[in-house]
Amino acid sequence: MIGFIDSGVGGLNVMSECQKLFGEDYVFLCDNKHSPYGNKSYKRLYHITKNNIDYLIKHYNITACVLACNTLSYTIGKNLQSEYDIPIILTTMPKNKIKNLNSQILFFGTKNTVNKIKKKYKNIKTLFIKNLPKKIDNNLFCLNNLENILKKNLLNIKFENINKIILGCTHFKSIQYLIQKILPNIEIVDYNLDIAQKIKNIVENKSSSSFHIVLTDYNYPKYVELKSYYRKLIFDKNI
Repeated sequence: MIGFIDSGVGGLNVMSECQKLFGEDYVFLCDNKHSPYGNKSYKRLYHITKNNIDYLIKHYNITACVLACNTLSYTIGKNLQSEYDIPIILTTMPKNKIKNLNSQILFFGTKNTVNKIKKKYKNIKTLFIKNLPKKIDNNLFCLNNLENILKKNLLNIKFENINKIILGCTHFKSIQYLIQKILPNIEIVDYNLDIAQKIKNIVENKSSSSFHIVLTDYNYPKYVELKSYYRKLIFDKNI
């Protein structure tokens, strides 16, 4: 069984690509109790995520764990990889995408991820919108509500010299269609499928699949929505 950890729907976007690509048993830990991750300290993220990995190992006997969140992957992922005997798989940008980073690309992520990218790639343009992943989780079946906030932030950017946007948060796959609507002439790069292929190459594949969703706070009123959304990701090709 493979475990996936994220603060919200981004983990489902990654897990669904895996389930469409290869058979396995999957469990997604939606850490809604600590959402959002993007504004937390590295120390806090490390403590939260280690507890979540330990929980999945103890209760689900996972054989690999995917940090299906770019904030976790870019900030504390490598530290956690050295702590476990099972593979801890990160959702950082594939190497072939990194090679092509330049000033004509906009990296769109959370605050923590954007800060990491800016330090490493000085010439790349970046954007983050405060608490956007949380807003996506809270508008899962009415994502069009986010069009105005996206317009306000995206249309403030000068796109004369930008031809591509990299979605640097696994949540943002859910609003890719809105970004494309606002900026129809800009290429939108989502690398969840690349991540799924990487996971496929690491784990042992099965002929059948199953999935489970676990929440860290079951007072969360949208548990049924998460399950419904995931089923749409798997079975509805138009989503």
